[in-house]
Amino acid sequence: MNYQTIYNNLIDRALTRVSQGYVEKHHIVPRCLGGTDAKENIVNLYPEEHYLAHLLLCKLNKRNSKLLYAAMNMTSGSMINNGKRNNKAYGWLRRQYAESMSGDNNPARRIPNLQKEAAKKRVGQKRSEETKARMSAAQKGRTFTEETKQKMSIAAKNKPPISLETREKLSAKSKGRVGPWAGKKQPADVVAKRAEANRGRKDTEEVKLKKSLAAKVREAKKRELKEAV
Repeated sequence: MNYQTIYNNLIDRALTRVSQGYVEKHHIVPRCLGGTDAKENIVNLYPEEHYLAHLLLCKLNKRNSKLLYAAMNMTSGSMINNGKRNNKAYGWLRRQYAESMSGDNNPARRIPNLQKEAAKKRVGQKRSEETKARMSAAQKGRTFTEETKQKMSIAAKNKPPISLETREKLSAKSKGRVGPWAGKKQPADVVAKRAEANRGRKDTEEVKLKKSLAAKVREAKKRELKEAV
């Protein structure tokens, strides 16, 4: 049996269709085999296909511990077939789980301050260069659909204004902080790119008003400093 042909046909079919319903992201070339998080290496598979794809990868790359571990996580379970799942059962379970965790059932919504507590644990943590490179690669070439852009725009417009108390806290927190560009000049190519991006761009009346208010606040702070001296 030609497992490579079966795998290629599975991926090609998924790449050339418009998926509907629940799907899972799959690395065409697994990261443990040198694959990246680039858009070209990601495909949306239905859970049954995802299950099959990992089994095929194990057949094609025997004794690869990372691929075997991933497949074991997908196939082990004690609730059906004496602890073994088939792809139909796996697909059903994944869809049921995704539905059970959606909306208000999501723990992030059920448990107050869950995200804040998780953020506190990350304070002081430093990402490795490998992690930074992986995150950068994942963002390169990323594009948003028009629907997503519209949702982001609506969310930004409806964002509640920052309260005076919050502004004071942010100001106190940033006092004495030295920015990464302090005492440095930005490279000429960075300045040129920014200028090119802003060429012909016009601010809305709302943006103009915000800029005007920000400028007044800066001037007021400068006067306070001069008077204090």
